[in-house]
Amino acid sequence: MDRFFLDFSAVLHLPVRQAMQRLFTIYPDDEPQAPAFRAKQIQAVLRLTPLTMLANVVNALLVAKAFWPVASHAFLIFWVSAVFIAALAGGRSWFAMRRGALRQTASPRALRRAAIHASALAFLWAAVPIVLFDGADPHRQIVLACICAGMICAGGFALTTVPFAASLYVLILSIGSALAMFRVPDSVFATLAGLLCIYGFIVIASVIETAHAFGARLMAEARAERQAQVISLLLRDFEESMSDVLWEIDEHGRLRHASPRLAEMLDTSIDELANAYLFDHLKRNIPDLADEHAGNISELRDLLSSGEPFRDFVIPLRVRNETKWWSLTAKPVTTPEKMPSGWRGVATDVTHARRAHEKIAHLAHHDNLTGLANRYQFLARLRTMLDSPAEQSHLAVACLDLDKFKDVNDALGHHAGDQLLQIVAQRLLTATRQTDLVARLGGDEFGLLLADADGPAEVARFARRLLDDLEQPCELDGAKMTIGASLGIAMLSDRETAPSSLLRDADFALYAAKAEGRGRFRFFEPGMASTMQRRQLIERELRNAMERGDLTLWYQPQVSIETGEITRFEALIRWNHHVHGWMEPGEFIPIAESSGLIVRLGRWLLDRACAEAATWPAHLGIAVNISPVQIVGQDLCSQIGEMLRTHGLASDRLELEITETAFLNESAATLDQLQALHATGVKLALDDFGTGYASLAYLRRLPFDTLKVDRSFVHEMLESQEAEAIVRSVVTLASTLGISTVAEGVESREQLDALRRDGCTHAQGFYLGAPVPAGSLRQYFGSAEAARHLAAG
Repeated sequence: MDRFFLDFSAVLHLPVRQAMQRLFTIYPDDEPQAPAFRAKQIQAVLRLTPLTMLANVVNALLVAKAFWPVASHAFLIFWVSAVFIAALAGGRSWFAMRRGALRQTASPRALRRAAIHASALAFLWAAVPIVLFDGADPHRQIVLACICAGMICAGGFALTTVPFAASLYVLILSIGSALAMFRVPDSVFATLAGLLCIYGFIVIASVIETAHAFGARLMAEARAERQAQVISLLLRDFEESMSDVLWEIDEHGRLRHASPRLAEMLDTSIDELANAYLFDHLKRNIPDLADEHAGNISELRDLLSSGEPFRDFVIPLRVRNETKWWSLTAKPVTTPEKMPSGWRGVATDVTHARRAHEKIAHLAHHDNLTGLANRYQFLARLRTMLDSPAEQSHLAVACLDLDKFKDVNDALGHHAGDQLLQIVAQRLLTATRQTDLVARLGGDEFGLLLADADGPAEVARFARRLLDDLEQPCELDGAKMTIGASLGIAMLSDRETAPSSLLRDADFALYAAKAEGRGRFRFFEPGMASTMQRRQLIERELRNAMERGDLTLWYQPQVSIETGEITRFEALIRWNHHVHGWMEPGEFIPIAESSGLIVRLGRWLLDRACAEAATWPAHLGIAVNISPVQIVGQDLCSQIGEMLRTHGLASDRLELEITETAFLNESAATLDQLQALHATGVKLALDDFGTGYASLAYLRRLPFDTLKVDRSFVHEMLESQEAEAIVRSVVTLASTLGISTVAEGVESREQLDALRRDGCTHAQGFYLGAPVPAGSLRQYFGSAEAARHLAAG
């Protein structure tokens, strides 16, 4: 309603024609989608037509019945017949819409016809009080006044998407009814007439307000559709090759001409394609696929039989023992007499794009290093098994943790640690059955879902055999190593158990096994919660670590690939425990998240990072990771604003790095909080892009400034074409959207050169600079040469 009064006040000084156009135009006249918008306006009215026409007929009959004893029968018969004719005309248009006979576009004349129809109907109803009201008794006058008021409201809101028609309808009927009431020599009816005029004005104001909201929604939907199309085209451009194949068939499916590219696509010769039937060659090259594409030949036939254009129908073809995926787009060809004469289209090789998408989908459910299932898939499979009575009766969950894995990393390096994890993964797969599931839950911890487990005795034999297999020596970078493991097992009890609690029980048993000297296995027992003593100790110690000064921040540079200059530093938390020494963030951060300490820890980290960055040169920014727990349910925006003001740090120097797991339990509040943060000038970065759940969707919904390419892609891009294709696609997408990119984990000059060729803007990694404490940074702030020295590693 506020919009109406703003618009009304704005048009008072305009000429009448311009004022009317301003009030009743709900989208720009030059909008390309205006014809489609007009059609949607009319369709919205037609959807209510059965009810409105029924209301017209019923009310007309009620009026006729009420006034039959006192009014002219000829007038009533003529008037009711006219209402019936108007109702039939509206019903006819509604039936046309139901049959799909209505066009998807409409001209301004269509809206004018709607206004004329509404005006005619309003005049019909206005005639009733003008003719009948004065001579009626008070009871009939009240009945007629109520019906007119109801018709004003119902008709106005039924026509609300066509505001000019609705306003004419309400205005005519209101004025007619009010004039009829003014003619009655009774002050009560004069008052009612005034109220009716006010009521009509309110209805018109509400109609215009609602119509403008409807127009805004149409514009928003059109913009969203255009943006979706742009994103889709961009993705297709840098994920698909440009090797397109033109094809054309007649109305019988016979090829009209053959090209060398088409012959190559169908693995045949041009001579064999001459006047051949397309479906004969497609069927010959369709591979045996036991998935959703098994019936794609019949689906393609249905598309061609429909006579409607189609696009992006994907079909697999087996060519020289290799399956390739083709995207078909086509439109019907017609004769000058508009008779169908065949189809003309293009086939695009989307094999590389499909494999890249499959790779990303695989990464979302599998561990990138070992190829095993990840925690997400593990819990999903466990939930499915628990929902099946047949499977849950013989189910065991095991958590396995490698002994002295940190020693291998410290002695031989992370590369050897990665090799060890891969060896362990293969041994676990060899030791388990196809019905079992092996997953890497994180770090050196693995999970096993044992189906068809016939009781604790069998599971115990399996556990002992598995631990013996893992203790066999293995060769890591030329050195023979013997690595052991500990195993915790939870059997499904009679009580109802959630997936998370069953995994937790196995974790309790694992810690109990480790407490007994490692290389052992234990079954879960209810009293094992006490074996989590270390976790509880870490939680207690973490509460005081900030006050004791055990927690510090180290900083790793992010470097512009083009200039070699440092643009910002990422703040990394380090804990030098007074007893246990340096503790891995991967050990205490999850405990902080699960205990709720992450909120306090994150606030401390942000405050310290802002305070430190405020002492740096003004061109250097600070990047800080924030936990999903900090975003959900916390007033993060006001907290950060207060920190920036306290330390005098410009908001555009702070960048918050958010992982995709922050959106697993997405809420409107989460998105609103991030939008509000960005509005203050704080930059947002999407961390580990491409390894999570719905990255592309959030690029459209949130104003990210930076995409961080996950280190796994950077690590593999020199050996894997698919990894490099994914990196190139991410960089190109970011460039198109005006977003900078930071490649993580750069460890060699070759990787940096490859990133530079692909257009990546920034890089971070040990090759460019290892994390250092704050005191070691200031030596690089004095000169550009020193900064470039740090950038060179």
